Parts: sequence; structure tokens; C-alpha cells
Amino acid sequence: MKIIISGGRQSKSSLSYFNKEWSNGVSGIIFEYDTNSKKIEEKFTYETPERHRAEKDYSISFKSGSIFNNKLYVTTLTEILIISLPNYKLIDKISLNLFNDLHHVVYDSNFLYVVVTGLDLVLQYDLIKKKVSNHYNCFRDIDTWDRFDKHKDYRKLNTTKPHFSHPNHVTVHNNKVYITRYKQEDVLIYEKDGKYLGNIKLDNGIPHDGSIFGREFIYTTVTGKILKVDIEKEKINKIIDLNKFAEDDSSLGWCRGYTTAENLNYVGFSRIRPTKFIENIKWLGSKITDKYKLKMPTRVEIYDSEFSKIIDTIELERVGLNWVFSVLKY
Repeated sequence: MKIIISGGRQSKSSLSYFNKEWSNGVSGIIFEYDTNSKKIEEKFTYETPERHRAEKDYSISFKSGSIFNNKLYVTTLTEILIISLPNYKLIDKISLNLFNDLHHVVYDSNFLYVVVTGLDLVLQYDLIKKKVSNHYNCFRDIDTWDRFDKHKDYRKLNTTKPHFSHPNHVTVHNNKVYITRYKQEDVLIYEKDGKYLGNIKLDNGIPHDGSIFGREFIYTTVTGKILKVDIEKEKINKIIDLNKFAEDDSSLGWCRGYTTAENLNYVGFSRIRPTKFIENIKWLGSKITDKYKLKMPTRVEIYDSEFSKIIDTIELERVGLNWVFSVLKY
């Protein structure tokens, strides 16, 4: 069994943690972890070309991805890459003027669903017709196109922060589109055709990624919780707080990226980085100090089936991965 980890490599000059968080990534990195040999290997490294990024203060990183039919779909901040597995060859690349701070992409029935965090938006992209076929506004108080210009090239802006909703992750199931929202701490629900259906209030910390495992959605929150949500009832079944494993009252780091394999749970954590937008890390409370920012490194923790103990740790900073977004099974 292979575990695929996507994320970014930080510039050496920014290891002091004084650089802006949107301008300290120098490359997107994909690692593969073999669950049998325990070997971790760098498989794919990528730098966004100049035509698809801002001229200065830009960052290069892989955000979250998904796997379908032996293909890895993964985003940089302004592109979608389609990579063949297991040989990690680049098959195709998509970059549109509306792409800014992409966070996730999934494949479904010849469509890609793309989380455009910079525009508080999810786009439906038709792979056959090669164009955007629908969109889902993630801040419904204001029409998307009253806030943003369809014709502007948002790839050239290093950031559009502060965001109004900051969508993170998208899941497609039974003709519905489920989108996690950072600011509202919920999951927004649309039909594929664009009809708004409501939301699932999570209220247990800031949700990041959520995917289907068995009969449940499993969501991570950046505050270190695992939320199991009944797919049919769209209600929380169980809350698992991973902070019980923290030492000395320290922060676990940004919790994002989850999969399960061979009856074990794999959860990604990224070292806390500085940010101009302090509201983004208010969940740390009294832990907003350099001591705690630097304490817990970027890693993937491997838990037993019941999250009762940590079985092993995949150390990522020692191999050059400074933050993790996706943890996927292949």
C-alpha cells in the first residue's frame, strides 16, 4: 500500500519564519510512503511557470488533491496538474484566469470540481468541452460576479485575502456538492446543477478536508479534530479530539490531510507559520507565540483503528516537505 502526500517546500531564507505566508513556497512536492517498507520517497517536484503566477511575492506549492482511475489530480495555487500513477508522469495541466489560491480538486464523471479559495468559489470544469460549466458561490450574501471580474487574470495577484468564507475542500456524492468553509465552520451543500440545498454545521473547529470513507464523511479540523458525519442524515456521528496526544499543552499544528489504510488512520499536521492575518490562527489562543509556532514539526501521524494511540510518525521536514495538504491512499 502507498500513501501519497502533497505539500510544499519552503525557501531556506524563510526558515526564520519572517516571510509572508503566501510568498515562502519554492516548489510543490509529492512524496510516496510505502506502508510495508516504511520508506518515504520524493516522487514529483514542480515549479509554477511565470505566466501562471504573480510577478513577485508569489508562492509555489501543491495544495490538496484526489485520485481517480490511476490519476492524481492536484492543485498548485493557480493550476491543476493531472499526473499518472504509479509512474508520476505529467499528463495534463489546466490554468484559468479565475484561478487564485486553489485548495482542492476532485474528478467526477468527466468534470473537475475546483476549490478557488481566492474567489470564495468552487468551479465545475468540463474536461470534454475544456471550459467552466458551472460555479458554486461559497459566500452567498453577495453574488460572486459583483465581487470579482470574470475577465481579470487573478493568477497574477499573490493574494486576495481576507476571504469572506475561505472554502477548503469539495466532495461530490449522489448529485450533491459538499464544500467545507473555514470562516463559517460548516459544509455548504449544492446540487450539481447549482441549486442551493443548505449546510451542515460542524461547530467543532475550522474544517479543512472531507472525503467519503464507507458510510461516512470524515472531516479534519485544523484545530486537531476528526469529525465523522453520517452521509444520509448529514449529521455528526462522532468527534475525535487528537489534542489528547499533545505534549506540554502545545499545538499539534495545522491538522489537514486524512486517509485510512490497512485499519490504520493517517493524519497530516503542518508546522504553524506566521501570518499577516492573525484571525486565521486565533484558534491557537494563548499558544500564539514563537515557542509554539516552532514546536511541532510537519509530519503525518499514524494512529490505530480507534485513534487510541500513535503507532508511528512519518517525519516530513527531514525530507524537505515543510507543509502538507493531502494524505491519499493508492
